[in-house]
Amino acid sequence: MNKKSIVLVVLAFFMSVSMFAAGSYKVVSVTGKVTFEAAPETWKNVAVGQELSASTVLNTSLNSSVVIAKEDGSEITIKAMQKGTIDSLVGIASSKGKKGVIKTSSVADDVEVTSKGTATASSRASDAKEDLDWDD
Repeated sequence: MNKKSIVLVVLAFFMSVSMFAAGSYKVVSVTGKVTFEAAPETWKNVAVGQELSASTVLNTSLNSSVVIAKEDGSEITIKAMQKGTIDSLVGIASSKGKKGVIKTSSVADDVEVTSKGTATASSRASDAKEDLDWDD
């Protein structure tokens, strides 16, 4: 085997290991009807204590929720009327309640402001009146 083949085999091995080790979740509690996709278009109920992979598709019905625990022990609640992979739902759940940081640029500070503000119908009419020469 040449060096390229060995590098490709090692790379493929690490990618496959990382996909399977990407995360598993354990169901802590279920409220209402929460299902997972066991096979394409085949939905089964989620049970407490069940191990789910990160790519498992969950569906929470109306007035339903599920609490899942990551491998590190942290718990995440997925609320009602959600459908998606556990990874995507965990991302949504963990981003709720956090405010985004808006970064400002100093470029706007250097720009000279030449407008009078927001144009309205009356301001446009006033501007048009100034443009015309009126004979008295």
